[in-house]
Amino acid sequence: MDIMRISTFKAAGIAFVLALTGSTALAETDVRLSYNQPETSAAWQQVMAPYADRLENLSEGELKVQRYPGEVLHPVADGFRAAATGITDVTSAWPLYQASSFTLFHGLGLPGAMPTSDIATVRVMDELYAKYLRDEYENLRVKLAFDASTPSYDILASKPINSLEDLKGLSIRAGGATATEIVERLGGTPVTMSITDAYTAFQQGVVDGIILSSADMVAYRMIEVGKHYYQIGVARIAIPHAISAQFYDGLSDDLKAVFAEAGNEAGYDYARMYMGLTQNALTEMGKAGVTIVQPSEQDKQKIAELLAPMWDEFVAKNGGENSAAARFVADMRALRDKYEGMSDEEILALPPVEGLR
Repeated sequence: MDIMRISTFKAAGIAFVLALTGSTALAETDVRLSYNQPETSAAWQQVMAPYADRLENLSEGELKVQRYPGEVLHPVADGFRAAATGITDVTSAWPLYQASSFTLFHGLGLPGAMPTSDIATVRVMDELYAKYLRDEYENLRVKLAFDASTPSYDILASKPINSLEDLKGLSIRAGGATATEIVERLGGTPVTMSITDAYTAFQQGVVDGIILSSADMVAYRMIEVGKHYYQIGVARIAIPHAISAQFYDGLSDDLKAVFAEAGNEAGYDYARMYMGLTQNALTEMGKAGVTIVQPSEQDKQKIAELLAPMWDEFVAKNGGENSAAARFVADMRALRDKYEGMSDEEILALPPVEGLR
């Protein structure tokens, strides 16, 4: 049989298969997207659901996202394990819940490390991730879906806090890593637990307070319990989101590009969400009868003095002078200052950071 006749038979066979299926479309790829917050939350409605829609639309339907909000598939603290073992394909995977697996990543939570702008913070994180943090994250068998960060952390307590002195001896829920160290340095007693356990612990008096962003104090209904808000704005906490490495590696280059584009937008969606929630948080606190106290100038200076050694100790702990940690800290400060001087519009107009995946 000559080559022409073989080709004809092959073409006829393909046509017959297409006639049976009734379609020439590419096969769908299912994507399991899991998340810790419920579908009624701002994070789901303003970030995760639009992210899922974007994956489907950019892939022209080749990606079909199965959505699992509200910890249906796994607890938030198990994000890395769930992605690495195939329980989910995309989820929140936060280093604070896997603290011993990271070193440089914890530097993002140093006091004053990030810019005041939520948008600028995402840009700084992206650049630092591409240059320093990618290997740490991917060692846990995940790829980066997108970077995100909380707003600055404050303290909410069930007991009055009118000064730094009032923090002494209070048990304060912290998620781990630098947040835990900050509580300890400010005189509190840190208690490490996941955010999903914090409300009950706070309500039952297991802890006297929490260190968290004002937006999340409202989102997780902590203001129903704590009525004393000490607005110290000490640090942000990195909350990157992950893609299963096994799942990602099996994608075509075109679909990997879809994840990159969708992820870039999702990171900034997260920033925009928190900007709105932070603006509304103080109003909601007022309605709930929460007393808001800002530290005095003397207390601000004392807080800065208590937390400043964390920078040098971070470098010393991770290699000292001329180490990767020293270079990381220097670059982080430079990027913070660079983007602090730019408007959100100017930052959003920049091309995406390369080397994130």
